[in-house]
Amino acid sequence: MPDSPRADAIIVLTGGVGRLATGGELLRRGRAPVLMISGVHPSVTDRDIEDQTGLDSADFACCVVLDRIASDTVGNATETARWVAANSYQRLIIVTSDYHLPRSLLEMERAMPGVELIPYPVVTTPPWINPGNARLWLQEYAKYVTVWLGRSFNAAVGRRA
Repeated sequence: MPDSPRADAIIVLTGGVGRLATGGELLRRGRAPVLMISGVHPSVTDRDIEDQTGLDSADFACCVVLDRIASDTVGNATETARWVAANSYQRLIIVTSDYHLPRSLLEMERAMPGVELIPYPVVTTPPWINPGNARLWLQEYAKYVTVWLGRSFNAAVGRRA
């Protein structure tokens, strides 16, 4: 795992292979004092999450915060923004899959203007190597373009007003 800058907190967005383990490793390496895992399904136990992060019970108990409210990327950004504001954090490492990171950063920037976001992609197999991933990548690209266009449109309308 390459060195990454230090931050106030690590934010992991659930939903992809390797994200929780990557967040746990960044916490163990001291990249931030706390790890927030956003979008934990209500049926998933703390023990399940602890196992997937690879953290021991003491590190998990002291340094991991679970968000069980968010159910999508917009919700991840909203819940993260609430938590970040409550703790006056200014610098975050954002951990999610490489294909999901561009849209996640757009949503996080919208929810937390002025907060520094440090992207930390979890590398996945691209569709040209595993064609089974093509649909996932295309769907995420379409979602990204939609968010980007909406943001650009809103910015253009705001400039005219």
